[in-house]
Amino acid sequence: MEGSYGAPESVQKIQKKFALPVDSEHKATEFRLFSVAAPHMRAFHLSWISFFACFVSTFAAPPLLPIIRDDLDLTATDIGNAGIAAVSGAVFARVAMGTACDLFGPRLASASLTLITAPAVYCTAIANSATSFLLVRFFTGFSLATFVSTQFWMSSLFSSKVVGTANAIAGGWGNL
Repeated sequence: MEGSYGAPESVQKIQKKFALPVDSEHKATEFRLFSVAAPHMRAFHLSWISFFACFVSTFAAPPLLPIIRDDLDLTATDIGNAGIAAVSGAVFARVAMGTACDLFGPRLASASLTLITAPAVYCTAIANSATSFLLVRFFTGFSLATFVSTQFWMSSLFSSKVVGTANAIAGGWGNL
């Protein structure tokens, strides 16, 4: 039976559930950047904002290195090792995040990672040795894995005709 718009009634009922037009998999077929319509655009904005916050937390220490270096008596080797630790933590966590997104979904995986890495961000302020600084950089680097959940989430929310735009803007704004 066809409804008033020429589409089957079952499709019209699905369309009414969402603010944006969706396909048969409930993926948005339009990308409206300045919208906060639930669930697609709201999740888009929360995802990139979460990634942005994690990105800032990971890269907040390097501009402060002249002060941190003097306060903790760090050598050039200590600083280099801390940078390697942050990147290593990010690589390890990104591999794990892919599995977490598959098992628990991108929303729970991202939220959990953010909550797990928040203490490391806090501990950056109370690091008192080269070793403690290296450890907090390693664990803070984990938060960069929110990039994986952001990209996973966009692929879950948007159809193939707009997912590239959603991924590019979410990743770009997260790295902003």
